[in-house]
Amino acid sequence: MAGRRIVYGAALLAALAFQIFYDGYLAQFLLVCVIALPILSLLLSLPGLRGLRLRLSVSGPQLLQGQQGQWQVWVENVSPLPISRLTLRFHLQNAFTGAARQERFQAVGLSGGQSRAFPVDCSHCGVLTCQVTRVKALDFLGLFAFPAGAPGPARTVVLPEPAPLEELPELEYILARMGVRPGPGQESEDYEVRGYRPGDPIRSIHWKLSSKYDELVIRERLKSDRPQMTLSFDLFGPPERLDRVLARLWTISLSLTQREIPHEICWLDPDGRSNAEPVTSQAQLLDCMTRILSRRAPEERPQATWEFQGIPDLPRFHITAGEGDMP
Repeated sequence: MAGRRIVYGAALLAALAFQIFYDGYLAQFLLVCVIALPILSLLLSLPGLRGLRLRLSVSGPQLLQGQQGQWQVWVENVSPLPISRLTLRFHLQNAFTGAARQERFQAVGLSGGQSRAFPVDCSHCGVLTCQVTRVKALDFLGLFAFPAGAPGPARTVVLPEPAPLEELPELEYILARMGVRPGPGQESEDYEVRGYRPGDPIRSIHWKLSSKYDELVIRERLKSDRPQMTLSFDLFGPPERLDRVLARLWTISLSLTQREIPHEICWLDPDGRSNAEPVTSQAQLLDCMTRILSRRAPEERPQATWEFQGIPDLPRFHITAGEGDMP
């Protein structure tokens, strides 16, 4: 844009000099044309700027580490007049690792719609945000720049890839050692009786009561949201170490959730504050993981000590990057 302004300034000076040294109709006509061109360019560019529409999206609200995802920006001009040049600047940041970078998008002669996609950096876990920080449109001569309204930011959560089972401690052994109650499908004294509904498993039918009432009766184990164990983990170190810790945490917590074993996930914030989130479903596990990944993780071990405010004598299992997990 600076180069175009220099060229226009030189043309204006030449027209003025021509008017000074040649007092004729042609000199006056050229001077008027040079002065009127920016005004005409500005008037023709305004309809296109008013018809500008921007959308920013991501290929999915959750992505797995190592998965291929894309940010996509869609630029649409609903005006019949085109936009000479449009420049967008993006800021992409991982809230968990603090990594950030810039991207640029440029459209020339925009009429109708154009889109551009660029990859999501799924190399490390975290809450990723893509935000348009500047939208600049130029008139046809490239002399004036106009800011335009930016779309809202797009976010996605890069979740850890589940850890291989052979790299994890034997979960069955841990549950048995800690005395955790069995999951569904095993006998439990706490249950209720109800009528059969289509889709109920055959093994849950209470045959003795069914024969007594002359209809199928289901024995359903009572579900309790009371945590039966606590998972704590190391929240510090470089991104590679954090990825290993979170992969182990995600796999163990997901396994407990699938077994319908309520538990708590505990961690220390960078400021040393203790946190405890109950997990009884995959939705709660996803919310908890999103909360963990939305803040910058420290590189050094926090100086604060653990303060558990949960249920007394709750079995606890501490997860590390694999150096040693201590029940």
